Amino acid sequence: MLFPDVNVVVYAFRPSDSERAAAVRTWLLDRLDRGEQMGVSELVLSAFVRIATNGRIFNEPATPASALAFADSLLAHPRVSVVRGRDRHWPFFRELLLQNKLRGNDVPDAYLAALCLEAGATMATTDRGFRRFDGLRMVDPLA
Repeated sequence: MLFPDVNVVVYAFRPSDSERAAAVRTWLLDRLDRGEQMGVSELVLSAFVRIATNGRIFNEPATPASALAFADSLLAHPRVSVVRGRDRHWPFFRELLLQNKLRGNDVPDAYLAALCLEAGATMATTDRGFRRFDGLRMVDPLA
């Protein structure tokens, strides 16, 4: 199962922004078309809405309605399911946080990595910072 990070969701939502964004969107849709399962976190989707609607990040930010509609379309896809923490999530999260001495803005990355580890998912991300998490399988859609 693929687990997209927020950067992948933002790229997929805004393919006309850059060649990178278009390539990520194509990659993501191709994976779904080939029958690959995808798990998404509500934390990732809320971060996507926060970023996509932010006028300090984009000259033409999305409206909340359009960002939510994109998130809803992902959730409605037959091969997409919501991934939530279960029994082992907190211990995974705690270990990743302490092992890597993380704080501040790095805490959500540990949370997402723990979700992936618990679910046995592969993180789809362009963020190389996730490499610090031992045992986390990753794929870069741009590689």
